[in-house]
Amino acid sequence: MKKHNIILAVAVILLIALEQGIKIVVNRFFLEANTPLIASFVFFRPLFNRDYSWINSMLQLGLGRTVHIAVVILVIIIVLAGYIYIKNRFGSSFLINAAFVLLLSGGVCSLIDKVFWNGSLDYILLRGFFTFDLKDVYINAALGLIILMFIIDHRGLRTKI
Repeated sequence: MKKHNIILAVAVILLIALEQGIKIVVNRFFLEANTPLIASFVFFRPLFNRDYSWINSMLQLGLGRTVHIAVVILVIIIVLAGYIYIKNRFGSSFLINAAFVLLLSGGVCSLIDKVFWNGSLDYILLRGFFTFDLKDVYINAALGLIILMFIIDHRGLRTKI
């Protein structure tokens, strides 16, 4: 395995360990907490999302655990295949690698949530909106990087795809 791949694998493992470690601590010691973090807008308020996904929860689709596990596995495969394609077509860069590491970490954390937690232990509440966890931050940060790469046409992504 190349040094580059080892660094990416270690980064993914560390992000997954951080996210799951926080959940273990929250579940063990702070499950009943309700603490404002920023005025009356951001709260530390843990809750289990047993609907398995934001879309399932918001649209009340009623899709079960098995469907969500299958979808997450499919998404992880697509992320891996997409990264390999982009890396082979455009080469590697910090932005491409960072987006991949964040997406893969978020995907694996989502899979762990569904398989081992039977849902997601979310703990940061944006009042009036939703509750999320670090995995959601990983995924949204990755999507932000991908959008940024297309806006700045990083490595000609916009013109070559």
